[in-house]
Amino acid sequence: MTQYNSRFDTSLKAQHFLPKYWGTWILLGLLFIASFIPTGIRDKFAAWLADRFYNAKFLNKRKKIAFINIGLCFPEYSELEKDLLMRENLRSVAQITLALGEIAFRSPSFLKKRVNFIGEHYVKEAEAAGQAIIFLAPHCYGLDFAGVAAISARGYPLSSMFNDYKNPIFDWFVTNYRTRFSRLNDKGTLYHRSEGLKPCIKSLRDKAHFYYLPDEDHGRDSSLFASFFATQKATLPVIGRLAKLGRAIVIPTYTSYNAKTGKVDVICHAPLTDIPSGDEQKDTDLMNAAIERVVNENRAQYMWTLKLFKTRPEVGLKIYKQG
Repeated sequence: MTQYNSRFDTSLKAQHFLPKYWGTWILLGLLFIASFIPTGIRDKFAAWLADRFYNAKFLNKRKKIAFINIGLCFPEYSELEKDLLMRENLRSVAQITLALGEIAFRSPSFLKKRVNFIGEHYVKEAEAAGQAIIFLAPHCYGLDFAGVAAISARGYPLSSMFNDYKNPIFDWFVTNYRTRFSRLNDKGTLYHRSEGLKPCIKSLRDKAHFYYLPDEDHGRDSSLFASFFATQKATLPVIGRLAKLGRAIVIPTYTSYNAKTGKVDVICHAPLTDIPSGDEQKDTDLMNAAIERVVNENRAQYMWTLKLFKTRPEVGLKIYKQG
């Protein structure tokens, strides 16, 4: 068995039951109950909640960030189109949030039925060929359904990298459901970002696939600028290095909640055969072009509320300073 020394601590401690955390425990209890409510009823309630709170003051900051991002990427969008996109976005957030307990509390067989795994044949072909996979998965609200319900629950060994949360109870909850199936395998785990890329490369060489979120802004010193829709984005240029050192193929992956079917669509595109190219800029450009294609599967479910463009080509420009 390969030994993985993740810094994530998934154990509960006595202080986690102090009164200041009782509110979090109540919320987790509500997620447990919600995970057994019929999907149609829960989705309608979630959509009603989203519409009810769309204009709430506490959402104004995030909505402003989202409108800036959407405007940069799609300058042709009118204010009404941005608004409609974000209304749908918030409905998806509510529906996926209320379904989150399913990943933690429902059975593997239930989770498999909840997910429509489109393009799984690419994964099976890679496994049959003995190839490790980098799932290139931009930030969307259903990303945990892809990693846990579509990939890990089907027995595919998977590693990933995340930061911990400020709330230790929520950190315990998320870490446990993200690793509930990988703990059953002898490969794959969850790494802290501070551990760097070495554990991920080790996992890939051990044929544990890697779930990679590539679209955060890591600052000017760590990034290259590459096209992203109609703008330029500071992008971490590591995809070629990961693929080369991990001896892995890159499969663009996107998760979209389908309110019509009540299922989560996890969509794998064909592997990016041109990565690694040996050229960091070219690999980064190819990666961002692939992210564009998967986001276009459902633009409304991308995390537009993140500060995706905090680092601009123009030094000193702060587009979110009032956001």
